[in-house]
Amino acid sequence: MEVHVVSKSKNQVNAVATLDRLEYEQHGLAASSVRVQPLLITLCSNNLSYARGGDLLHGWDTYPVPAGLPKPYNDRKSWGIVPAWGYGVVTESMTQISPGTLLWGAEISESRQRLMTIITATPKKAKIEYPDFMSGIKTWTSLSSLVDAKELKRMSWVSLFRPTWQTGYLLSHHTFTSDTTSRSPIHPLGIDLPWTPADADISAAVVISLSAAGKTARAFAYHMFWRNAAKEGPIWFLQISQTPELLESVPRILGTDIPTKAVRYDLVGGSAELIEGLDPKRIVLVDFGGRAGTLAQLIESIKSHSALGEVQTTIIHVGSEQNVYSADEIKGNCQTMQTVGEVQFNTCGVRDAVIE
Repeated sequence: MEVHVVSKSKNQVNAVATLDRLEYEQHGLAASSVRVQPLLITLCSNNLSYARGGDLLHGWDTYPVPAGLPKPYNDRKSWGIVPAWGYGVVTESMTQISPGTLLWGAEISESRQRLMTIITATPKKAKIEYPDFMSGIKTWTSLSSLVDAKELKRMSWVSLFRPTWQTGYLLSHHTFTSDTTSRSPIHPLGIDLPWTPADADISAAVVISLSAAGKTARAFAYHMFWRNAAKEGPIWFLQISQTPELLESVPRILGTDIPTKAVRYDLVGGSAELIEGLDPKRIVLVDFGGRAGTLAQLIESIKSHSALGEVQTTIIHVGSEQNVYSADEIKGNCQTMQTVGEVQFNTCGVRDAVIE
């Protein structure tokens, strides 16, 4: 059985180590435990984020490195397993969940108690069960054959988008919301910090999305497009991406009444001229991981423009450019965030606040 491990100090260093499966599985399961074999997992740029935040957000606790791995990969101080979202099939069980049950996502092992609640949510058993499953499972192919192609495709999309789709929904509906009569707007961190109805109001704002072609940004755009331009705003939605052509048809397909435009990174410097005639009362920049220097260039373009320099600007930081960063670079990025006044968004914190 092969295990992919990543260096905790240098995330670009990784290896595949072999674990003796027979030796590993001969150990009996503890009470209230199941053994699960992956059926489908999603690997994307988010997994790099999980590695980068492995220590700060305790992501390395999700799947502790097995002690049975060969040296040096069994050293949990130096090596970790990057978590991934997906589905698995129960092969053994010490619970009421029967072997052959398909499971999604998270669970609440003792090692995961410091993880965010979005990961440690109590698992929900899927309705799909395979009572003849125990006839033998040895390969990915035989696992996949348990699910028809249409269902497997649906599961693939769920695995890819379900975790990040929440970010766009929560940001659009609970942090930037015009419905303040039935619920209070929630601070981007989801904690008890001031976030007034005025902070949440983007009805007269221009909203700018950086790294707009990424899936988290696309989820946010989808929810933006379903707003009522006349009542909820924004008055204009600008998406900045290296591939704006991928975004241009979406508003038309959805039939939104939100005015929108998609532009390339090399046109960021002219954004102020695009915004000038709209007379916005506010500019909201949502950074989903824009290219290095883009945010600073955009801010400079706005602040130096005679008609926009005094317009209130709010900057929400959702993610960083997908690179491997050193500890010093991460520290520098945090200092830059403070300098420009970025407010960090925390999907888990906002989600917890909404539930509460």
